[in-house]
Amino acid sequence: MRFQRIVQLCLFLLFVGLLWKAAYPLPTWIPVDLFLRLDPLISAGTMLAARAWIPAVAWGFVILALAVFLGRFFCGHICPMGITLDVGDRLLSGSRERKESRRKEDPLDRFRSGKYLFLAALITSALAGLSLLFLGSPLSLVTRFFVLVATPLVSLASDFLIGVSAPLAAQLGWNRLVYAQVSVPQFTAALFTAALFLSILLLGMIRPRFWCRTLCPAGALLAMTSWRPLIRRSVDHTCTRCGICIRRCPMGAIPEDPHSTAHSECIVCLKCTEVCPENAVSFRWSPPDRRERAVNVSRRRILAAGGVGLLTAGLALTHPRSVHGRNVHGNLRHPDLIRPPGALPEKDFLDRCIRCGACLKVCPTNTLQPIWFEAGLDGVWSPRVRPRIAACEQDCNLCGRVCPTGAIRSLIVEEKRYAKIGTAFIERFRCVAWEEDRKCLICDEICPYNAIVMRPVPGNRSLAPFVNEPRCNGCGYCELKCPVLGPAAIRVSPHGELRLATGSYRREARRLGLIFEAEGGLEEKFLFLEDAYREPDPETDPREEIPPGFILNKEETK
Repeated sequence: MRFQRIVQLCLFLLFVGLLWKAAYPLPTWIPVDLFLRLDPLISAGTMLAARAWIPAVAWGFVILALAVFLGRFFCGHICPMGITLDVGDRLLSGSRERKESRRKEDPLDRFRSGKYLFLAALITSALAGLSLLFLGSPLSLVTRFFVLVATPLVSLASDFLIGVSAPLAAQLGWNRLVYAQVSVPQFTAALFTAALFLSILLLGMIRPRFWCRTLCPAGALLAMTSWRPLIRRSVDHTCTRCGICIRRCPMGAIPEDPHSTAHSECIVCLKCTEVCPENAVSFRWSPPDRRERAVNVSRRRILAAGGVGLLTAGLALTHPRSVHGRNVHGNLRHPDLIRPPGALPEKDFLDRCIRCGACLKVCPTNTLQPIWFEAGLDGVWSPRVRPRIAACEQDCNLCGRVCPTGAIRSLIVEEKRYAKIGTAFIERFRCVAWEEDRKCLICDEICPYNAIVMRPVPGNRSLAPFVNEPRCNGCGYCELKCPVLGPAAIRVSPHGELRLATGSYRREARRLGLIFEAEGGLEEKFLFLEDAYREPDPETDPREEIPPGFILNKEETK
């Protein structure tokens, strides 16, 4: 096994290990989003779209600087996407003869310019205020695949194997294995994500590393900085022009003349040094050579690709549900679009979110799910809270701690409790207490903030639930446990959400009169219930004059 394969194997195992460790408790000695921070496309594109300096992902610029000296070493040694494609190419390709015959074609064909055009479109759309990096960032793509597709499949297989081996474990007295169970996460966009990634893998049947050769915008960005690296491929006079290096180069970076090299396409895999029968190839410090080849991309095509990026941004930003547009009469935001606690204001959130899926992986309750077009084109694959699947655990702050770009703020647990994500409301025609006059106390009993109180209502023998909005955090426990089949009778909407780019959530919540802690304990709850059990008077109780889900100002309640 050559040096490159050893490095790839070690780093890929590290990548998978960090994804596996993206769970409670998070490791403190290394960030689990380490590889996402190294993607130069994420670094440049996110900062352009967000118009802000993001220190956590600035390491991508270090990779670009090293490419000036070492070439595209990131693509050949570090990138998990490239490693996955290498494995896929090996599995999908036929015999060595077929593989080599395919590589006799011109390696510098016109399709290689595709990645530069893709990069131009992404950069111009980011400059226009629309972040579409999730469509082209290799780290975002591969992380999303492993989170949404590989993790559930591996968990399901593990749980199946444990179930099959349980009888044998019982006979052997291995009680821990008998009662062991693996939690299998479920994600709504897994099938489409698998189809997209499988399509990228199948392109390897046309050319090895087809994605890296023709489509990867991060590879194009690295190619622009490594056009003439200081440490490069060099061929001495002992070369017999046998052509083995030309046929075996996975990127087709060696043209018809084996002494020439397209360094912007070379990923420093060292394959040519391994296969050369004369040991004539080496990588060393050498001066530029006039025979060096590069991909020729016309200015007209670059401008056209930039125009496509601007047009895409214009169409997306003028969509009625786009938060980037002006505030028009009648906000068309999706009523069930609830963002994770600590998420930046919607526009800043979408500018920074790279849809990597790290927050989905780390969520212990599996309530975070990717969305489709609920927020327009610029919101695809971004995370949302689905309370009907699971509630947002109030003592958990993991999603903000693993977000590499700060789209979700990293908050301490005490501060995160004040990050209100929505307000519960009751659909009385679905509630069994309201509509069927049956006793049901589930939402009141499950609410961790005492935000639901049972009160008598005229015409009903049973108490009916009311939402005390200033106490509701939007966690979703009530919606999760509601016994009504289908959509819950009590649901959480983003109404009243609290999202801050800077500053203290605790201070802002108290300024707004929100109460997310049972300061008086049980005594306070009983006093609140005692007041609630009194028959409301429409003339003295202003709460009867407004619809559910609205909060009165303190001056109006006096």
